[in-house]
Amino acid sequence: MFEKQAWMQRAGEYPQSDQEYFALLARAVFSAGLGPKVVESRWKEMGAAFHGFDPVQVEQMGEADVARLLGDPAVIRNRRKIEAVIENAHRFLERVGDNPSFHAYLTGLRADSDLEAAAEALVQAFTHLGRTSALFFLFSAGWRPQEAAEAEGREVAGVCS
Repeated sequence: MFEKQAWMQRAGEYPQSDQEYFALLARAVFSAGLGPKVVESRWKEMGAAFHGFDPVQVEQMGEADVARLLGDPAVIRNRRKIEAVIENAHRFLERVGDNPSFHAYLTGLRADSDLEAAAEALVQAFTHLGRTSALFFLFSAGWRPQEAAEAEGREVAGVCS
């Protein structure tokens, strides 16, 4: 159960590019254990620090970049999370290389009909991504269980459970 934020995709409205998907994946990694206000307050700077979350550019980041980010008070300075996003860029691009797009990869995981199984597959595929973070990622990218998606369409408050 997640509270829908303004930056999240609506149910059934998915990111339009792999880069948008990767940004949401990175956000899920950085959000784990942190309040949404902490992540939101630094997200613009995080985007700049991670090349707009272009997975090709992020994959090329190295130890010098990690050290630079650890010294930057404008970003979330957590070594494990920074390194996980860089490693996940590699894993993300592998999946995109095996599929027409990351959206197609998620469709192949049956995220449209079995969110739990898709989340488990993401936990296995990506580093520093637990079950809750994987579900948060899927939710933020517009994937919902059918009944929740239908309920979201009827809700005024924008909160899905």
